[in-house]
Amino acid sequence: NLIEQDHRHIKVRKTRYQSVNTAKNTLKGIECIYGLYKKNRRSLQIYGFSPCYEINHMLAS
Repeated sequence: NLIEQDHRHIKVRKTRYQSVNTAKNTLKGIECIYGLYKKNRRSLQIYGFSPCYEINHMLAS
């Protein structure tokens, strides 16, 4: 249940995509942004937090 709750926002029906790669990249971006949001809320530390670094780090993996 916890995993399903965590991915509820991703399961929302999206518009149709032209290709699988487009859908994959969109979902990867959505997961990245929500991951940053959760990490920021969990740590409650804004100083020393670089969204650009975090996005690049998450998308590189």
